[in-house]
Amino acid sequence: MNGSHPSDEAAIALESSELANQLRRGDLPVVNTQDPLAPGDQCHFVTPVRFGRRRSDQYGHVLLTSGWLKFRGTLDLSVTWSEIAEVQRAAREMVVSLQDSRRLLRFSCHSEAEAARGAVIAQHLAQSARIHAADLSASGFQQATL
Repeated sequence: MNGSHPSDEAAIALESSELANQLRRGDLPVVNTQDPLAPGDQCHFVTPVRFGRRRSDQYGHVLLTSGWLKFRGTLDLSVTWSEIAEVQRAAREMVVSLQDSRRLLRFSCHSEAEAARGAVIAQHLAQSARIHAADLSASGFQQATL
């Protein structure tokens, strides 16, 4: 087992489900951050993490903003939501797979509840980016056929 109690997992699953419902209603949390953001960009989640799975892991924090997944630490990383294929949670980790790549980004949080919250928000932002890109592509196709 991964060290969590079944009741903890049930509570995390319930919180994740409630958060997913909140996001579907368009109610994204907004978090204040000291990190500079692009104009119009809002931060929806921030937490301290370990980035990677080796001894040389980077420590810092992950930010989930309207337009980006960002890691800020010794090494900075920014990925647009349209570049993200999938986000999953594995225990205390948020696991992010990139489009057209086998590369995985692993962010280890302090708790399973933090990882679950971050994964739900990241999944929502990535899905919203895919829907927006599909809408833009469809409208571009319609204009091209006229």
